[in-house]
Amino acid sequence: MLWAGCIYTADSDRRLFRMRTPYFAAALVIAAATVAAGARPAAAADTKHSFAVHGIGALSCAEMANAMAQVDPQTKATGEAAVRSTLASWMLGYVTALNRMDTGTYDATPVQDDVPMVNMVVGVCSKNPTVRVETVVSAIFTSLAKAKIPAESPEVKVTVGNQSTVLREATLMSLEKALVAQKLLKSADADGKFNDNVKAALVKYQTAQKLPQTGLPDADTVIRALVETPQKG
Repeated sequence: MLWAGCIYTADSDRRLFRMRTPYFAAALVIAAATVAAGARPAAAADTKHSFAVHGIGALSCAEMANAMAQVDPQTKATGEAAVRSTLASWMLGYVTALNRMDTGTYDATPVQDDVPMVNMVVGVCSKNPTVRVETVVSAIFTSLAKAKIPAESPEVKVTVGNQSTVLREATLMSLEKALVAQKLLKSADADGKFNDNVKAALVKYQTAQKLPQTGLPDADTVIRALVETPQKG
């Protein structure tokens, strides 16, 4: 389930409920700290730096959590899947606006999969119930800024076994350069292409970082390598 598609299936709904916060720990801390310090003033707002927020972003984190917990009397299902779907769609529009307005930004996020992005919002919101959802989303994109894509870059689909992920070529190249810096990959392979050498280097990196050893340049690995401070193996 990718940002570009927003197509939800029963399986993707189950994946939405996985809160893999250990892998996003540092990114969550950065985002939470940004929330605590106060959101940066909007670039386009009134003279008091105020602006109207529409949709789910206008809710407080507590209000969003309450909506997730609501139970349908007929189906007995909670509202979590619907709220997460709405949040993912809202974030699509948000990041599109960022990309359009921020100078020197082609894509504000190195992560093309919406599941980890939604999970990050829910994770930060769980510790900041009075904060507005839009403020949390803004903080998360601020925390990812060092890994943003500054110029146009095509999407690349990477498949390992029966698992696939999509990321931008520039992000893959940055990840490969990070692997070179850790002496896990030769510089000749840091070209934005995926091959067996890159896969092997990723497995070594993921092993050292105690991440799932998929060999994929997945969201966990990208954020750990390009945003968080790498842990020593």
